[in-house]
Amino acid sequence: MAEFTPEMTLREVRKTPEFADFAPFIMFCNEDPADDPVNPGKDPEDFTMKSDPVCATIEGLTVLRDNVRKGIQVAYDIYTDEEKAKEPDKDNTKLFFFPGKPGKPFMLVCAGGGYATVCSFLEGFPVAARLNRMGYNAFVLSYRVNEVGLLPKPTEDVAAALRLIFANADKFQVSTENYAVAGFSAGGHVTGSWGTNYLGYPRFGMPKPALLVLAYGASKTKANPGNFFFRSMVGDNPDPEMVKAVDITANVTPDYPATFLWQCKDDPLVPFEAAEAMDKALETAGVPHMFMAFEKGGHGIGLGDNTDAAGWLDHAVEFWETVSK
Repeated sequence: MAEFTPEMTLREVRKTPEFADFAPFIMFCNEDPADDPVNPGKDPEDFTMKSDPVCATIEGLTVLRDNVRKGIQVAYDIYTDEEKAKEPDKDNTKLFFFPGKPGKPFMLVCAGGGYATVCSFLEGFPVAARLNRMGYNAFVLSYRVNEVGLLPKPTEDVAAALRLIFANADKFQVSTENYAVAGFSAGGHVTGSWGTNYLGYPRFGMPKPALLVLAYGASKTKANPGNFFFRSMVGDNPDPEMVKAVDITANVTPDYPATFLWQCKDDPLVPFEAAEAMDKALETAGVPHMFMAFEKGGHGIGLGDNTDAAGWLDHAVEFWETVSK
């Protein structure tokens, strides 16, 4: 196959021979366009990298493909066959490995998609590839989506991914100290939830992360039964405790992990006020954090190259290194 180009569709990208074993997870989505609540009637396979030119999609896909060519195993199941037999939706998950320098810490990246899709090739792979350039190891998680009443499944998937990484740290040649979790949009909600007591690392008996990175994350979510995003999270007859849990800003405690968060003021999908509310919650709880606000850039911009948000990952990594000391 020729090199990746901005004009290539998702359909074409998925046909890359090196991606044959995990093609659906390049961007995991509902394959029936009529059922897509985010882009109703639009075939997801017609999506092109040109639709989001500010994301370094080509670099991320190229690194992934080249690692396969080098003989590196890049895709892993986070659940056993027995676990998937008991809960078939666990088969809708995948973990991708982007190796950096041996012995360095790792960041687990969760792309967004409104809890309807997981846009790993737009927000996950580019960030992982850039982290590799900086020497860090990275993993990209395709978590469960497109269900009614999802929670706590996405954070259960985070826990399963981390258990796999920790159990195979020698194989991956990664440090298990000072790990970080990053998320975008809905993936930012997954990441923010990982820091809470009800949905996060304490629930699953996992180590506390050194840092959470919330990129235009849906941190403040109001109870709205008619909203697809809210219904996806808690279902039609939600547990009151789960309803309380979806608003991350209301669940920040003094032991919440250090957090780096950023958002553009012109974001048309996640209100900028959500980031401001999260910043205030972290400040009130005395949690070490860094908040970067950008004037323009919109939503879904990933690395944010060629926008006001360009370079945010450098600042996030610097903050990660600071809180890891």
